[in-house]
Amino acid sequence: MPYEGEVRDRVTAKFYKNSAVKYMPLGVLSVAACVAPAHEVAVLDAASLGLTLDETIARIEAFAPDILGLSVVTYRAWAMVEILRRTSAPIKVVGGPHAKYNHDTIRRQGAHAVFVDDAERTFPQWLADGCPPGVFFGGSVDLNSIPLPARNLVDLDDYRIERNGDLLFDVGPLRLPMYSSKGCPFACIYCDVQQKDFNFKAPDRCVDEFLALLDLGATSIHILDDAFNVRKERVSGICEALVEQGVATDWSARGTVEIRESVIADLAAAGCRRLHVGIESLDDGVLMNLKKATRFKHIRTFCELCAKYGITILAYFIIGAPGETAAYRRALPGMIEDLGIRLPYFNLLTPLAETPYYNDLLAAGRFPRDHWADYCADPVRDFEIPDVRDPAEVADLQAVIDGYVDHFRRQDMPVFVS
Repeated sequence: MPYEGEVRDRVTAKFYKNSAVKYMPLGVLSVAACVAPAHEVAVLDAASLGLTLDETIARIEAFAPDILGLSVVTYRAWAMVEILRRTSAPIKVVGGPHAKYNHDTIRRQGAHAVFVDDAERTFPQWLADGCPPGVFFGGSVDLNSIPLPARNLVDLDDYRIERNGDLLFDVGPLRLPMYSSKGCPFACIYCDVQQKDFNFKAPDRCVDEFLALLDLGATSIHILDDAFNVRKERVSGICEALVEQGVATDWSARGTVEIRESVIADLAAAGCRRLHVGIESLDDGVLMNLKKATRFKHIRTFCELCAKYGITILAYFIIGAPGETAAYRRALPGMIEDLGIRLPYFNLLTPLAETPYYNDLLAAGRFPRDHWADYCADPVRDFEIPDVRDPAEVADLQAVIDGYVDHFRRQDMPVFVS
């Protein structure tokens, strides 16, 4: 979906949004790999191309597909409804995260069929069955049994990095993403990751994908998993296989706080240069309120191990969490510096759709009605979820984040921009 009209994001400050960072739609390309070349397939990444809604619709109409498939996140449901309404394809189908809890609504909004969860098996079977209407549940597919994403269906030049002054590390002109797993088993209250079962690729399959990306000219590889390092044996197996195959490239991964020294050592030996980790808070009470599994002692150990083995930490922090004090906010920059975290990234806690945090606020009567349900039923352009906090408090929190950005800039301590 194009960015136009998407939900207004109070989570991430504009400072952290860099136009050079683009991620190709791996879910769409994975499904496409399962139906091509038996079918003629075109993929349009309207977001990365910066297309408006009208431009997106014009591209769709020019291709004139027999079947139009839309991959949708809830933030862009307005664009989905507009595209369903304004395009002429005889059959229109929808998948992606938004479909999981809104499939019946999406059908009423004009979709012929809706695919919930993984569609690499259900979509080809649906085609073979003659494209019947309905909702189709795919569950979790065996990630080792499906083709690698059909990256040949997009133009790699659309994802080349155009350098600017806010880029904080040099990864060359083509940083390509991959998934080595899907899902996260943890229960953090603010997180909208819907898949809670941890589904993963075998180490040799991950190495195959590394090699395929390098063949495409990748100068860096980023593993976009929700929780890359959940299983020690799998992470170490991937690292050992990379070393055995002689794979040498800059790479990074999204994961969780890691306190097992053998895992950090294996990552460093295999060439991992950065770990992107949701630390969220350095206060144990806040971490408990957020239902994080880690505590400050684990974070400290993680930072010490990464420093020992030369891995840079990109750390996400939440501001405005339950139990957070003004004293903590004042102390946080110094605590981050003491831990040696080079790339801090600050977000404002906001009740995202289908999260425990939002549901708890709703159950407690903090919202007069279910705003996310209203939005999903009838999406509006540029929707913004109301804030349960006093406007003055919101302004103070925004000022705190602005102050952090200014502080780290003045200290010449980089802050990651994404």
